Amino acid sequence: MRLDVNTLFIVTIYVEVILGLLLLFVWAQNTQVYAVCWWGFAHLIRAGSIVVFGMYGTVPDLISIDLANTLLFTAFAITWTGARVFDGRPVEPVYMVTGAVLWLLVCRLPVLADAVNVRALIASGIITTYTWLTAYEFWRGRDEKLVSRWPAIFMLFAHGALFLLRTPLVTLLPWSSTNTMLGSVWLTVLSFEALLFTISVAFILLAMAKERTELRHRNAAMLDPLTGIANRRSFLQDAAQLAKRHRADPHPTAVLLIDLDHFKSINDRFGHAVGDRVLEIFTQAARQSLRSSDLVAKSLQPSSATPAARRRRRWPSASAWPLRRPPKRSAAVRSAPR
Repeated sequence: MRLDVNTLFIVTIYVEVILGLLLLFVWAQNTQVYAVCWWGFAHLIRAGSIVVFGMYGTVPDLISIDLANTLLFTAFAITWTGARVFDGRPVEPVYMVTGAVLWLLVCRLPVLADAVNVRALIASGIITTYTWLTAYEFWRGRDEKLVSRWPAIFMLFAHGALFLLRTPLVTLLPWSSTNTMLGSVWLTVLSFEALLFTISVAFILLAMAKERTELRHRNAAMLDPLTGIANRRSFLQDAAQLAKRHRADPHPTAVLLIDLDHFKSINDRFGHAVGDRVLEIFTQAARQSLRSSDLVAKSLQPSSATPAARRRRRWPSASAWPLRRPPKRSAAVRSAPR
C-alpha cells in the first residue's frame, strides 16, 4: 500500500484542528488547568503551519517554507511552555520565540540559501530541542505520582530523536521521479509519524491533566488542609492496611495519642491564626521525628515503636514556637504485643 503525502497532510490538518479544539473544550470545563489551553493552541498553530507548508510551489518560499517553519517551531515552543505551566513554572516568552527567530536569521544568510540539508538539520535541531525540553519538564516533576508522565516522556523523547535523525536519513531515502519536495519519501514517513505522534501525545496529555485532577481531589479528601497530614478517613484506611500486615507478619506496634493541653486558650488569647501556626509547627516537628514507615494523622497517630514516644517529648523545645512558652502536651501509648 502506498501512502500519499498530500492525503497525509489533509488528514493531519483535520486531526490537529480537532485535537486542538478538544483540548480547548476540556480546558473550558476546568479552567484551572491552564496547561491544557496552551496545548490546545499548540495543536491549532501546528495545523496552520501544515496548511502553509502545503502551499509549496504556489506561493513564495518565504511563506511556504520560512513562515511555515516559524509557525511549527512556535507550536512546539508552546507545547513546552504548557509543560512548564503544568508543573507551576513561569512562562518564558523570550525562549518561546527563540527558535523561530533563530531560524529566520540563519536562513537569511547567503551561505545557507542553497544548503537544503543544513537548513533541514537546523530545523530538526530546533524541533528536537523544544521536544526534549518538554520531556525534561515532565521529568523534573516526576515527584508527583502521575503514571501518565512516563509514556509522555518516552513519546516526546522518541519523537525528538526521529526529527534529529532527519538529515542523515534524508540522504538515504529516495525521492520520487517528480523531484518535488512533496515527493520525498522521507517527508511521507515524517508526516505519518507526526500524525501518529499528534494523536498519541494529545491523549497522553489529556490523561495527565485528568490524572492530576483526580489526584488532587483524592488528596483533598484524604489530607488535612491545614497541616497536610492524613485526616481521620485516610488514617483509618492506612491503619487497616497496617493491621493486615501485622496479622501476616506480627511485629511490635504502638499507637501514640498526643493532645495539646489547653489549646483552646491559645485560640482565645492569640487568635486562630496563631493557633493554626502552632499546629503547623507541631506537625513539622512530628514529621522530623518520625520514620517514613510511620503513620501520622490529625487527632490520631500510631507509631511502630514505643521508644519513639521519648523523642516526642523534645518536639516543642526544638521548634520556633510563636509563643513564649510552648503549650503542654499529653501523650498516651498503647502497645500491641507480638
